Amino acid sequence: MPEITIRGVIASLLTPFDAHGSIDWELLAAHASRAESAGVHAVCAGGIASELAGSTPNEFGRVCQTIRAAVRIPLLANIYPDSTLEAIELAHAAAEAGASVLLVAQPHYLFQPGAEALADMLQELRRQAALPLMIANTVRTAMLSAAAIMRLMERGAIDGIEQGGGDAHILADLLCLPGRPPVYSAIDELAYLGQLLGAEGTLSTLAAVFPAECVGVYEAHREGDHERARRMHNRLLRIWRVLDHPSELLARTKLAAALRGSPAGVARSPYQFSSPESGVIVREALLREGMVTAS
Repeated sequence: MPEITIRGVIASLLTPFDAHGSIDWELLAAHASRAESAGVHAVCAGGIASELAGSTPNEFGRVCQTIRAAVRIPLLANIYPDSTLEAIELAHAAAEAGASVLLVAQPHYLFQPGAEALADMLQELRRQAALPLMIANTVRTAMLSAAAIMRLMERGAIDGIEQGGGDAHILADLLCLPGRPPVYSAIDELAYLGQLLGAEGTLSTLAAVFPAECVGVYEAHREGDHERARRMHNRLLRIWRVLDHPSELLARTKLAAALRGSPAGVARSPYQFSSPESGVIVREALLREGMVTAS
C-alpha cells in the first residue's frame, strides 16, 4: 500500500441532519468546505461524533462523495463495522467515492475479536478495497492494547494508527515504538500533547468546529512557539470540557458549530436533546474564550 503521508490537523466532520433525521447534503458540503478554507490538512467522514455508525453503504458512500466534491484536500473514511462483510461493503463505498485512507474500528458489538482474527479481517479489507488502512482505536468500551496493535503491525495489517478513546497511556506507548507507522492522536483534550510526543497528526472533532484554532496550535508547535500553542490549547480545552457532556456531546457540539457560523444541523434522534441551560452554558463558554461575539 502507498505510505500515508497526511500530516497535520484532520477535521473529523459532523454530519448535518434535519429534524426528521435525514442528511442535509448542501449543509454537509458547506461544513466540509469551511473546514478546508480554515486551513485543515485533511477531513474525515464517519468519525466518532459523525453519527454515521450503522449507516448503509449507500448512505456512507454518498456522504464521502459529497465531501469529496466539496474539498480538494485528502478525505479519510472512518467505519465502525460489526463484521468483515459489512466492513468490505463500507470500504468499497468509501473507495468508490474517492477516499484516500480507510480507518477501521474493531468490531465491538457484544463481543470483540482477538488480535489474530482482527488482523485477518483487516488484511482481507486491504485486498478488497486497495486503500491504505489505519486501525481506529477509538471505542472506549473496546480498546485495543498497545500489544494488540503491535501484533497488527507485525502482521502487516495496518498502515497507520488513530488512537483515541481518551487513553493517553496507549497513545504514549505507541508514539515511542521503533519503526512504527504514522500515529494520529484522536484525543481532543490532548491534541497538543500528541504533537509534542511526535504524533504525525491530530484527528479532531474540535477541528470541525474550531478549525482555524486547531490549525493554529499545530502551526505554533511546528514553529517552536510553545507558549502561543499552549495558550490556544488551553482555550480549546476549556471549551471541550463544556462540550464533552455524557449525553449531550453531539447536541452541544452542533450548537457550538451554529454559534460559530458553521451550522451542522441537529443531532440525529435519540441524541438531539439538549436542555435550555445547555444552550446558555455553551454560548457563555464561547463568549469567554472569544470564539463568538456578544451580538
